[in-house]
Amino acid sequence: MRKIMFSILGSIIMMSCAAKKSLLGSYSFKGENIIDTLILKNDIYIHKIYNKDLKLMYQGEDQWTMEGDRITLLRFYNNEDNELEEPLSNKDAEKFLMITSFPVYKQNSETIIEVNSDENILYKKTSTR
Repeated sequence: MRKIMFSILGSIIMMSCAAKKSLLGSYSFKGENIIDTLILKNDIYIHKIYNKDLKLMYQGEDQWTMEGDRITLLRFYNNEDNELEEPLSNKDAEKFLMITSFPVYKQNSETIIEVNSDENILYKKTSTR
């Protein structure tokens, strides 16, 4: 009985690790006002927001986790295509940082992190070569 339980538990852990590993990479959202990028590494994300002229306006990083079909980003600055007039320092962004959880799914073999479906704010995984 113990062997069966350990075998099942081991399979679940391996499947969740494989799902998490498949998420690693770069994602982007191109809005009317900004280009928002999200880079997922092992347990760490890097978030960069550029203006229309490709000037870096914000950069932050923290931890992320995956549970089921949702990604949780700790201390995330959720801009949702708002124009940034000047670069936002980490100190200035501090009051806007939050824990966020977004659905993750595949659509036409493309991995998508859905931030706001009503506003069509979707991070799409960029192809890796």
